[in-house]
Amino acid sequence: MPPILPSNLLSRRAGPRLCNRSAALLIIGLSWGLSQWLVASQAQMLPIQSALWLQAALAALLSLCLAQPWWWWLINSSFLPSVHFALAQHWPASVFLLALLLLGLVFGAIFLTRVPFYPSQPAVWSLVETMVPDNKSWSVLDMGSGIGGFCLHLARRRPLCRVLGIEWAWLPWLLSHLRARHRGSAGRFVRGDYRQHSLAGHDLVFAYLSPAFMPALWQKACREMKPGAWLVSCEFAVPGQPALALAGSGVGGIPPVYAWRMGQPASVVSDSTLA
Repeated sequence: MPPILPSNLLSRRAGPRLCNRSAALLIIGLSWGLSQWLVASQAQMLPIQSALWLQAALAALLSLCLAQPWWWWLINSSFLPSVHFALAQHWPASVFLLALLLLGLVFGAIFLTRVPFYPSQPAVWSLVETMVPDNKSWSVLDMGSGIGGFCLHLARRRPLCRVLGIEWAWLPWLLSHLRARHRGSAGRFVRGDYRQHSLAGHDLVFAYLSPAFMPALWQKACREMKPGAWLVSCEFAVPGQPALALAGSGVGGIPPVYAWRMGQPASVVSDSTLA
């Protein structure tokens, strides 16, 4: 087992951290506003393409200042130019309908769950893996398993464990199911609403969802999980609930990983309870 630190200690080590998705909205809006202000301050009208290039450069600079991963630089700098390009093509409405249907297959009923499709990192999988003993047949559940990366990793690294992933969106579930069959993995994937799936009987439940879902997840875990089982959340803590954080998370670009041992307050959980 890795050492587990009080979450307030990890926060001091990691420093302030802005959610990448929230930062993206801030960067796109702020960079566009700055580009328009710079154009207006010169008392001249630049072509829209020039303003978009200026916005892209400012978005990349702001992404760098906020220490975002490189793929967010691309998203933030290309979002508005991509929208302008799409509108300039005068595509038929059917193209946008097909895009909407594809997004529905990828993201599922996000308007109900308020949980976007956002895969966890292999570094997070490795950290959570160290919490799972290699000589016991634990039952591990991944709530919102996406395309199955964490489950496939853990099923390979902990062959004695029963690993189950549940995913609501059709396309990620199908991809995870096909990946498991192709690899001959013991990991299983079911499509369904993870809000309705019982947490009883699982030794560890892993979730990478959203801040909006965490209070409901905590209440569900308290009702259904057995004493001594672990609830583990990537990036998002439960408001008002003391948490433990895996050492090594929250630094070096790895999001914080929080853990709660059901039936035991965080203040009394120590390395000796991790076996």
